[in-house]
Amino acid sequence: MRKLIVGTLLIAILMSGCSNTMADIYDNESKITSDTNSFNLNGIKQEINGNSYNATVEKMEGMDTIWTMDVEEETTVDIEYDITLYNGKVKVVLVSPEDELTILAECISNQDDSSNTTSLALTQGEYRIKIVAGEDTKFDISLSISDGSFHELGL
Repeated sequence: MRKLIVGTLLIAILMSGCSNTMADIYDNESKITSDTNSFNLNGIKQEINGNSYNATVEKMEGMDTIWTMDVEEETTVDIEYDITLYNGKVKVVLVSPEDELTILAECISNQDDSSNTTSLALTQGEYRIKIVAGEDTKFDISLSISDGSFHELGL
């Protein structure tokens, strides 16, 4: 009987320490600004057409790089985006060459859709835009950026 109680307690302790490491990335700036991508992704339809990116994502957790630009001399890029959030939370972030994080857009509830147009002045170096999603996030996103290269989620 004592072994059964100890075993049950051990399993309970081990299970309580488990967490969704992909969803935990959402608030971890050092992981987001790293060169790596880490995600769970299911049910995605996406299209890149020149300087435009569109995706419907059924479920994402974690982060992935969708845009890069190697700036040789100071320039300005125009960004237009539209995000519809159905579940979870999602943000679009810019990572500078110095690994500084700028949140371009964030939706944290399904009534918190976002659309905007902005211009960013970029100095020399490599810039990345990542999509970062919390647990069980479902969303649609459209991005248009005047320069740089888009990349598909999940590749």
